[in-house]
Amino acid sequence: MVRFKLELTRWARNAMLARPAVHGLVGVRDVDERVLDEALVKFDAGLRLFHLHAEGMGLVILATTTVAATLASSPAPRRSIIALLTVGGAGYPLGYLLWSGLIPYHGLERGKTIAEWLVWIPFGGATIVALWWLAGLLVLRLCRH
Repeated sequence: MVRFKLELTRWARNAMLARPAVHGLVGVRDVDERVLDEALVKFDAGLRLFHLHAEGMGLVILATTTVAATLASSPAPRRSIIALLTVGGAGYPLGYLLWSGLIPYHGLERGKTIAEWLVWIPFGGATIVALWWLAGLLVLRLCRH
């Protein structure tokens, strides 16, 4: 990621300068530079969060699917929980990548809203549903013993 940091920053800055209305640029250097700096910091943060979550969710997927494979005795729920955990966990980090890519074109808040509705809510929701389902199976198993 560091290798392309300068090129990515230049690309994002040029894309933002090409869309002054989206970012609230007024043509005054002192004012515009603050706005651009904030957007570029968020752009970089989104890329870093993508990297962080992509690594972390891999561990979450491995741990939770192992528990699901052990606890879910019936094949259909086991497959469903494992599929939700895998798809949700693998897809969720892509929201940060999408958000970073949308910032230069749609601005901070609009880009975040799009990433939320297209990626974070569905993929994060799938993971949360699977984790609650798994927790319910664990409670049932504990109550039986």
